[in-house]
Amino acid sequence: MKHKTKLPINVLARFGIVMSLNDSSMPNPDIYDEKGMELLPHILYGKNERMYAAMFQYRLRQDRLDYEMYADRMIRAHVNRGAGILFPRINGIEDFGKLLESAVP
Repeated sequence: MKHKTKLPINVLARFGIVMSLNDSSMPNPDIYDEKGMELLPHILYGKNERMYAAMFQYRLRQDRLDYEMYADRMIRAHVNRGAGILFPRINGIEDFGKLLESAVP
């Protein structure tokens, strides 16, 4: 996707996180490899790190999971699931506009 859109990995990951958090089902962290690329929180979230932390806390509470115990695994799961949601839908930068249009009522 980075090649197709010319967007940096952290921006793509942020979009994927939001897509995954919007899915009401709980991702299974066991199906995602822990050996993938690591993005440090300040790079992944940028200046919005506290906002993403709040979104994950809220979501983990909805999923009845303890934040301290499950945050790392579930964040990784949401990032990976989000990438899986985005990958088949994104062929170029213009596809993000289409996704945004379909998300707004």
